[in-house]
Formats: sequence, C-alpha cells, structure tokens
Amino acid sequence: MQEMAFILAYIVPAFGATMGVAVIGNAALNAAGRNPEKASAIQQMMILAIAFTDALAIIGVVVAILSKVM
Repeated sequence: MQEMAFILAYIVPAFGATMGVAVIGNAALNAAGRNPEKASAIQQMMILAIAFTDALAIIGVVVAILSKVM
C-alpha cells in the first residue's frame, strides 16, 4: 500500500503539470491568434507560466521523495 501511495505522489504532480502546460499553451495560442502584434509579449508570459508550473511539479516530486525517505 505504501508503494501505491509513493507512485501516486509521483503521478499526481506530473499529471497536474502536464494539464497546466496544456492549458497555458492553449490560452497563449488563442491570445496570439486574436492579437498577433503582441505575440512576443504573450510568448514571454507563456514561458514564465510554464516555468512556474514545472517548478510546482518538481516541488511535488521532491516532497514525494522526502516523504519516502523520512
């Protein structure tokens, strides 16, 4: 049962980050399509948002590892 909890502790942050990046990408493409002259600013904000989303996923994986070790 502990192995299942450990596996879920890895899967949930990874799945959340995947869904978050998909939503961010979709929103950025819609925004760039509606306002092409602001595509550069939209791209910068998209990259920053993806970095924050990935950071949350990495924190989740680190917490999973720490909970397994301790």
